[in-house]
Amino acid sequence: MTATTTPQALTRPTRQFIPKIITLSAWADVSPFFDDLQSRPIQSADDLRRWLHDRSELESYLSEDFAWRYIRSTCNTADEALTSALNFFITDIQPHLAEIGNILDERTVASPFLAELTTEPATNNGQGYAVMVRGMKKAIEIFREENIPLFTNLQTEERQYGAIVGGMTVSILGKELTLPQAADRLLLPDRPARQEAWRKIQARRFQDSQVLDSLFDTLVALRHRVAENAGFANFRDYSFAALGRFDYTPADCFLFHESVAEAVVPMLNELAVDRKRRLGVSELRPWDTAVDPDNLPPLKPFGTGAELLGKTIACFDRLD
Repeated sequence: MTATTTPQALTRPTRQFIPKIITLSAWADVSPFFDDLQSRPIQSADDLRRWLHDRSELESYLSEDFAWRYIRSTCNTADEALTSALNFFITDIQPHLAEIGNILDERTVASPFLAELTTEPATNNGQGYAVMVRGMKKAIEIFREENIPLFTNLQTEERQYGAIVGGMTVSILGKELTLPQAADRLLLPDRPARQEAWRKIQARRFQDSQVLDSLFDTLVALRHRVAENAGFANFRDYSFAALGRFDYTPADCFLFHESVAEAVVPMLNELAVDRKRRLGVSELRPWDTAVDPDNLPPLKPFGTGAELLGKTIACFDRLD
């Protein structure tokens, strides 16, 4: 008999630096903690370690706060209050974070006690600082104050994509469906139903193609300005630095692309031929690529969120 796993309530580590509950409605709600980090004396390696832990705790809280604002706004793109809450973080919080983050990075790498931390083995109480410091130094190198408002503009424009795409719906069998809901019909054994869903999805996307093309052009221009301000020829090279890609280069990526073309694409072509044969169609079309190749109905492994959570926990419990 298979044991049933009951979802357990998640518990958070006890906060040591900031209160358990904070309401973020203005920068003033968190600025005192950053003031503390800027002015607190650091007179030993232990002081620095505690300081870094406190900074991490504060930034983790803000990162989670932003993530929830983003998630909630994308779950209901028509809710203006949720959109305003996200935009508040982008326009009123993140510019401060970018500026003070650079100040704290500079204080970290300038500390005379940093060497004691970076020479510790990663297995020493789970602490390993060398990689973190490497990223900080690169962030300091590419930081430009004039890019702060550009990042705000970028996030505001990027938010538009989610709002536009999240608001797209199509009508199928008298029901108004979101595009992800309509895409579920691409798994049906009924080929005409798959074709109808695919065509309606593409038609709805095309309806906003000019708006999305214009948005993309705006983003390209803003990103290129960010890169030029930081001394890079293009946004790709800037991104390699900003994302901390120290261990591979654009040239390595091009080699990887070539390897995929040589080794993977032929295999995918063979699988497509096999899929066409198993489906019994004379021509493989876009609405034939997701359905089970033996025309079996789509799996329905769960029906509720609680069931999904319980089964996911059971899967992880069985991993070695």
